[in-house]
Amino acid sequence: MNRLADISYLRLTIGYIVRTFGAVCDKPFASCVTFTSIATKAEEVTQGSLFVPSCPLSAPAPLFEAEEAGAYGIGLEKGEEKAGLDLDIPIIYMDNWRENLGLIASFLMGDPSLKMAVFACFGMDAKPVAPILSQLLHILGNPVCLLDFENSFIQERPLDLSYPLDAVDVQKAEAEAVEEGCSAMVISANPSTLSRLALTGTHVDVCTGSRVLNLVSKPGSPRALQPQEEPLYGSVFDTSTRVVAYAKDPFDVLDKDAFNQLIDVVPMGRASVRTAISMALSAGITTASIRKAISISGSFPQEPGDREKEQDRPGEGHDKDES
Repeated sequence: MNRLADISYLRLTIGYIVRTFGAVCDKPFASCVTFTSIATKAEEVTQGSLFVPSCPLSAPAPLFEAEEAGAYGIGLEKGEEKAGLDLDIPIIYMDNWRENLGLIASFLMGDPSLKMAVFACFGMDAKPVAPILSQLLHILGNPVCLLDFENSFIQERPLDLSYPLDAVDVQKAEAEAVEEGCSAMVISANPSTLSRLALTGTHVDVCTGSRVLNLVSKPGSPRALQPQEEPLYGSVFDTSTRVVAYAKDPFDVLDKDAFNQLIDVVPMGRASVRTAISMALSAGITTASIRKAISISGSFPQEPGDREKEQDRPGEGHDKDES
């Protein structure tokens, strides 16, 4: 019921989209029409949806399918006005629909990324960090959502998603995570998981990966990312966003004191582990909390495939008791 109350309060209307994004509606009298959801695929349309096709139309059939399924409006690029479509429901024409769709979805969902700590691991090189970080946050007592094409979940409940995710998919997952009490979301931000602008409308608190390291003058220690710097996948950065170094040789990721406090309880030789810990520290978690949680749990998160490697090579796996 809280979700319904939020939607009713926010009131995503055609008038709001027209005023805020400079759009044009073919039925000006319909400015008060209110949407209760957004869909980018015709099969996802429900009663009250705004349907915005995920790519330029090659045929009008999906629009008629959406109208039949109960859509209250259609969103198309201004260049598609020439098609002369005649639908009973309003058509909203806008430049750069795909660039703005995440912002509109975020508004409708109540800015869910502002209600969690959001960690983003950019690029395939940083992909191993995401599952380790999600497990570490879980061990520390945080309800976590992970978005990763190999294993997306909310508090250990698997998510059935179609990859790569678009901005609406991500905003829906964020809203669902907030509803289920998650305090953190970890996103594996790579082409296999996300489409080009999938993080539009998502506020990132801590990030890592070689792509973001290009924005850092001196890799090695977290620093604030300025708003004017490159928005990866359309994500929202502000002066509080922290960038954490990730490299194959990660010995500058953690300062000496943090390293010495953790080295006897975690496998610090792995770049992904050290980066995950550094991201947690950047979010305000203390080394004492990490040390205590790992000591109590008796184990540290493994990279995907570690368990199989240990089974394939008996005696060569990492001995947790010796870490």
